[in-house]
Amino acid sequence: MLGRLTDFVSSPRGKWVTLIVWLVVAGLLISQLPRLSDVRENEAALFLPGDAESTRAYELARDRFPSAGTPVLAVFREPDGLSPATYAAAADLAAWLTGAGAPANVIEARAPGPIADDAAGLVSPDRTTLYVLADIVGEPAEQPYIDTVDAIRDRTAALDLPGVEVAVGGPGGLVVDLVSVFARIDTVLLLVTVALVLALLLAIYRSPIVAVIPLLGVGLVFQLAGGIGAWVAQQFDLPISGQATGIMTVVLFGTGTDYVLFVSARYREELARHGDRHEAMRRTMRGVGGAVASAGATILVASAALGFASLRSYQSLGPVIALAVALMMLAALTLIPAVLTIAGRRAFWPMQPRLDARPAAEAGWRRSVYGRIGGVVLRRPGTTLACTALALGVLICGLLAFRPNYDRLESLPDDTESVRSFELLRAGFPAGELSPTRVYVTLPPGEHALDPASLERIDAVTLALAAHPGVAGVSGPSRPFGTGGPPGGPGPPAAAASRFLAADGGVARIDVVLALNPFSSDALDAVAELRDSARAGAAAAGLPPGSVLLGGDTPEAADTRAAGNRDAFVVLPAILLAIGVVLALLLRSAVAPLYLMATIAFTYFATLGLAVAVFILLLGHGGIGEAVPFFLFVFLNALSVDYNIYLMSRIREEGRRAPLAEATRHALARTGPVITSAGLILAGTFSALMLLPLQDLTQLGFAVATGVLIDTFITRTLIVPALVKIVGRWNWWPSGMG
Repeated sequence: MLGRLTDFVSSPRGKWVTLIVWLVVAGLLISQLPRLSDVRENEAALFLPGDAESTRAYELARDRFPSAGTPVLAVFREPDGLSPATYAAAADLAAWLTGAGAPANVIEARAPGPIADDAAGLVSPDRTTLYVLADIVGEPAEQPYIDTVDAIRDRTAALDLPGVEVAVGGPGGLVVDLVSVFARIDTVLLLVTVALVLALLLAIYRSPIVAVIPLLGVGLVFQLAGGIGAWVAQQFDLPISGQATGIMTVVLFGTGTDYVLFVSARYREELARHGDRHEAMRRTMRGVGGAVASAGATILVASAALGFASLRSYQSLGPVIALAVALMMLAALTLIPAVLTIAGRRAFWPMQPRLDARPAAEAGWRRSVYGRIGGVVLRRPGTTLACTALALGVLICGLLAFRPNYDRLESLPDDTESVRSFELLRAGFPAGELSPTRVYVTLPPGEHALDPASLERIDAVTLALAAHPGVAGVSGPSRPFGTGGPPGGPGPPAAAASRFLAADGGVARIDVVLALNPFSSDALDAVAELRDSARAGAAAAGLPPGSVLLGGDTPEAADTRAAGNRDAFVVLPAILLAIGVVLALLLRSAVAPLYLMATIAFTYFATLGLAVAVFILLLGHGGIGEAVPFFLFVFLNALSVDYNIYLMSRIREEGRRAPLAEATRHALARTGPVITSAGLILAGTFSALMLLPLQDLTQLGFAVATGVLIDTFITRTLIVPALVKIVGRWNWWPSGMG
């Protein structure tokens, strides 16, 4: 089936039919489909499992508190003590936010009073820091919200307050800054990736035509895959994160260029043997078509395995990557061979391959770099395996310092305004003031939160939460100014408590300020204890356990961590197993896939250990981004296995006409330059992520790029040939070489 397809696209008539069909169909689809940026989401709760408590809290808040907005904090810090001018500036800002000229989506703004005993909780105990709280409705990732935050920042930037630092952040400001970074990712990453791939292709082939062909093919698939992915996301209500498009870009350019290299390198080899370009391409695709299809299949099965993840951010990435790679694999099997066949020898101008049918021309491979390396490895396979395993084992030791990082603030650059606002805030307030945990208490039907009996129930939950040692303050309907402020017990004025109530009074919100950074691991560890405390307080007040839900940034991060840990133990082994099945089917062997999967896992842990050593021990990062180990495993397994497939399929092909050692050395000599070129390009595309101002993407880019290089120069060049020699004739058991 595959042979018939590739024979057609390389035929005199088929090459033109293939090109025209691709251009017409792709043009029609791209013009009609949406873009991935149109379906991008940034609300963390949307990516959590539907049954997570923080997800249920988010849905409850959305339904029962529809007028509640996402808070933005304008933080003022005056180290020598807040002056009357600073109080006046904060009051003016709040007045503007609630005045006739304010943006329409600001529903509330609160500033501290001008006296030192302000009870609103907006002034730090040491009287050096205050903040103005603006409640803004709408999605923080959408333009009206962004425009309002920008307007607030413009207004605070124009203040003339010598000796006073002012920065606008809070939960809403953080999302706006993240959206701003993601908005720059697509353009910057695409330009950098294209430039890098073009430079590497020019250096490898020294031909402008064959360097541009992959970029044109990948560029067409990129546009098509983005449109189809956005359409699928709309149809199946899949949330697409801002990182998904960036990851899709590097995966598509990396794998796409690899596939084109596999085809073009073999085509150049066949053009030296056959004068007819159509016959040369037919033999090329007969030789590497199966390897390209299998390489694409490994990424497809890895993407399919993401469907078993509980985190929707992993689930939604699966279809995006799968669609992109499936289209790229189809292009590598049809469009690229058709274009190369049309170009013929001119594709490699000015270094066009000359027809040379002499068998002696084949003898030079033994003197090539990889032919010599293969000779050394195959003479001493045991020594080679021991030395390389020792070197990678040293890298694995870096895992002793591993710690995950769930802090979104640390991922942003230090000069980002939301990060600066947090630093100013925690200089005077508990760190949790940045993003309080929201506790929602649902009362029995017919009860109102301001009824005396209901207020006592809510107060019982409030006091239970306040007793936790990690809590710095709690406020709610029964204590709107906090457990330490007036009036000191149940029965406050309804106006002060109303901001904590749903419109019908049937649900109350309690705000819990932690003494810890709300995104730190310690804060996440405290969430389970806070849930137990809240339920204990509810039970003591006669409320059922299900009436209390914890939501907000910290519980969402805690639930994300729990779901991510579960996915790592379920999804990652499934991916490795699926890749093993693909290798077994391709190689028709039950033995070779076992040690190939072992080399993949070994390379992964060595790469992760090196990343930990570089970023935590050397650069002083707070930890490794929580999704980095997961995505590193997915990409390193799915991408680097391409080189396993390319090498092992060539060994099997050569093994039909030569002894195993000779076949292995010949295959290494022939595939080594191609794998090296492909590895450098793939590493280069992922290293482009390191140029982006997000710490998590920097870590992921470095880790995948390094892992690919380790796989290219150590695993595939030294370890796998050594294992092939050691295992010997059992490599192909039970099928043999037939």
